[in-house]
Amino acid sequence: MRRLITIWLVALIYVGCTKPLELPDTKPNATILVVEGDIIAGNNAENSFYLSRLKTLQGKDSIPELNALIEIVAKDGAKWQVQQVGNGSYKSTLNIPTDKGLSLRIQTKDGKIYQTEYQTPIITPAIDSITYQQVPEGMKVFAHTHDAKNNSRYYRWTYQETWERHAWFETYYDYVGGKIIARPVGDQIFACWKTAATPNIVIDNSASLSNDVISYKNITTIPFASEKLYVRYSILVKQIALSKEAYEFWNILRKNTELTGTLFDPQPSQLSTNIICTNDPTRSAIGYVSVGTVTTKRIFVMNSAMNLWPTKNPDDVCDAVEVPTQAAAETFLKNYPTYSVAYIITQGGFGLAMKPCVDCRLNGGTNVQPSFW
Repeated sequence: MRRLITIWLVALIYVGCTKPLELPDTKPNATILVVEGDIIAGNNAENSFYLSRLKTLQGKDSIPELNALIEIVAKDGAKWQVQQVGNGSYKSTLNIPTDKGLSLRIQTKDGKIYQTEYQTPIITPAIDSITYQQVPEGMKVFAHTHDAKNNSRYYRWTYQETWERHAWFETYYDYVGGKIIARPVGDQIFACWKTAATPNIVIDNSASLSNDVISYKNITTIPFASEKLYVRYSILVKQIALSKEAYEFWNILRKNTELTGTLFDPQPSQLSTNIICTNDPTRSAIGYVSVGTVTTKRIFVMNSAMNLWPTKNPDDVCDAVEVPTQAAAETFLKNYPTYSVAYIITQGGFGLAMKPCVDCRLNGGTNVQPSFW
């Protein structure tokens, strides 16, 4: 998911759209804490938060908030700590009851305490199915869900994509210590897997319908030229039911982040928050922490399921140079930082190719197969 607040929202907190345009302050505003994440109730529930500070208006990145103490607190006094994992991220797998009022409490390293109101977890209905459809521009992924009790109404989805990609050449050899040797069994660099998280905000509601049903909600669209379906693709969709107030927060944020930023666009709306600094009213926070359960569903899509889906990027050029055995060592001495062994030719020599054509890791991803694959 893109970071919660775009840089121009700094001005939004201080300047109403009816006031004259003022030159922005170029100094970082370290008093504003940005909180991303939700309290996820249930057994073995992953609770993940990202804390940061707003940077200058000209900056592109947020400033991670380090060494904070994050706790999930129940009304009856029970507490669960969320561990810091680095660079502003905090994550723990917890067993949190679904029948208690819960609050997020954050103590930053400067001693400021931020806390949300207590909320009873919303029980999220199951995802009925995740489907896909090939369209002229690529492949669309849809979510389908319903709540027979008509209690949910407001929904947000996040997702994680994983896809397999292959190098142009599958090699069983390596160049070590001046010699071409057999690559150890299991040390393959032909197949890699890439993973990407939700890049946008996906929400919907059934408030105007008689039944609490969401059908064919477009979760994402994969462009036709994408490498994601060169071999095999998987998407894990997570669904959480929201309160009306949380839905309105995400809807405003979605609209704000979709603007092109010109003076002729509708002016962005001010974001609400349910996070306050309890020991310093001059400090502000941005974010909206929901409390609820999460339901998930994963699907896989093979390249063969797509009609005429490309299998290689036509812009990639991966030619191999064939050299006889006696010349291979000398060739490697001169070119090893650039070339790798691609294959053995029938005459006993070797095919040498640029390393990215042989080692899939050099184009991103890992050669360790995911456990769910």
